[in-house]
Order: sequence, then structure tokens, then C-alpha cells
Amino acid sequence: MNVVNVNGFKCRYQLSGNLESNETIVFINGIASFLESWDEMKVDLEQDYKLLGYDLRGQWFSEVTHDTPYSFLTMVEDLNALMETLDIDSAHIVATSLGGEVAQWFAINFPQKVKSLSIIASVSEANLLQIAQVTRWKESAKKAVEMITESDNDEKVRRNAGYDYFQSLLPELYSNAYLEENEENIKEKIEGFLSICNKKFFQGHIYLCDMFFRLRNDEKITDRLHEIKCPALVIAADEDMIKPVKFSQIIADGIPDSRLEVLHGAGHALLHEKGEELVSMVKEFIAQHSNALAFTYANSKSLTKDKLIPC
Repeated sequence: MNVVNVNGFKCRYQLSGNLESNETIVFINGIASFLESWDEMKVDLEQDYKLLGYDLRGQWFSEVTHDTPYSFLTMVEDLNALMETLDIDSAHIVATSLGGEVAQWFAINFPQKVKSLSIIASVSEANLLQIAQVTRWKESAKKAVEMITESDNDEKVRRNAGYDYFQSLLPELYSNAYLEENEENIKEKIEGFLSICNKKFFQGHIYLCDMFFRLRNDEKITDRLHEIKCPALVIAADEDMIKPVKFSQIIADGIPDSRLEVLHGAGHALLHEKGEELVSMVKEFIAQHSNALAFTYANSKSLTKDKLIPC
């Protein structure tokens, strides 16, 4: 794992996979995720592609800056600076949730640097219900910051604040079927979160929530989707409670060269709930639009779904 200074913040990133490949995939996290959240998907891509993951400004192990409000334009400039620092001229972008919104703006501002877009469970605009949902997340993070500060970082208080925060997100993250079938797994996820969450994480989360609110007005993407010229795969979940299918449909309708795929029986956290189906779709889509792999894709059975490594 590495940290580099780009565009005014310390960015944690990881380069992995086939570092000699001419084809790069950049992964952009959801709002409360870190770069390791893509690890299972990377397993099936690392042989053919150079893989770049990073934590956004204000996210987990990257720096939380406080000087100016966060914006999607800032995030776009951050990614551009990171790619330039690492000598990556262009890439396939795979992004989920808030990362998908960053990816759309990146494709608009730096079209020459995007070979394809895979946009998972994202939106191009925000309605009042989503504002209310994310406001609940923000208020829970604010309460966590206050509790941790007042207790002078007491361990028990920090964990209690983290537990309350995670519970505030849970209704929008997973489908009920997944929760019912993975109760122990969810407990492990919560415990893992509680072991590393801290005041810095919650402060950054507040800033990222405020950034999401900008999709309501000044950084709404919908009217500019037609400016995205690269091929786009838009993936939605039919039980997503925070970013329902209709918002993915808006994105697919707006991007000229795009298609929409809907995964059934899943909630917002598609990386966890439908990992095998997701990697199958994304891998085949990227191969279709990779210069070095297009022939391989068209002439090989190695990419068929039954050959993929389950996530």
C-alpha cells in the first residue's frame, strides 16, 4: 500500500495485477468503503489488467482535508492527478455508488482518459428522499464525532458510536434476503468496521455526504450525460433502497453508448450480494472494449460465466 501527495491531499492507493499490461482498470469506492472492498472482484481481473484502487479524499486511509467543501469537480481533479502521477494515460473505470457519480463527472471532464465506464448502483441526480436518507447517515457521523471528542477517544465510546452509525446505514445497504441468510457474516462486517473506525473516518464521511447533496442542484449530472462518449455498462439492483433502478435507467438513457443490466434479488451492496454475476458482467464488458483483449474475448471460451472464479 502506498501514499502519494496529489492535488493537495495525501492519497492512499494500490497498484496491483499485471503491471506490464497496457490496459488499466481504476476502481472508485462507494461513500463508506475503502479500496480493499474490490479485492474479490480483482481476483478475476489481475492476470490481464493493471489495477488501481484508491481511497477518495476524506475516505478511510486517505487524508481528510478541511480547507474547502468537497465537490465532484475536486474528486475528478484528484483522480486525474493520481493517474498522471502514476503515468496512466487512460483506463477503464469501474465504480459503485458515490464512486459511480465521480466516474460520470470524470468521463465528462476527461473523456480522452476513459476507455469504458462500469457504473454500479449509482445516480446522476438526487431526490429529496435520498437527501433525507443520506442526511440520517451524516447526522449519525456527526454524533459519532461529538461522542468521540467529548470522551477523549475512549475505546468503548468509539465502538458504541461506530455501532450506531453502522446501524443507520444498514437499511439501505442490503436486501432483506441477504440479511436473513448472512446474519453471522453481517456481524463479522460490523465487528471489522468497529475495529478500525475512528474520528477521522466520521469527519470525512460528513464531508462526503455534503458532497452527495450537490447532486440535487449545482453538480447534477443528468443534463450532461450525453457528453459521455465512451461505452458504458450501467448495473442496478432491483431491491436497492437508496439508489433504485429508475436512477440507473436515467443514466443509461442519457449516455449514448450504454446498456443497462438489472441484478435481481439484491440491494445496494452489489459487491457483496452478487459478486459472481457482477464480475462476470464487468469482465466481459471491459474485454469487449480493451484493445489488447478484444480478439481474445471474441475467440475464447475462457471468459464464459462458468469459468469465472466465484467471489
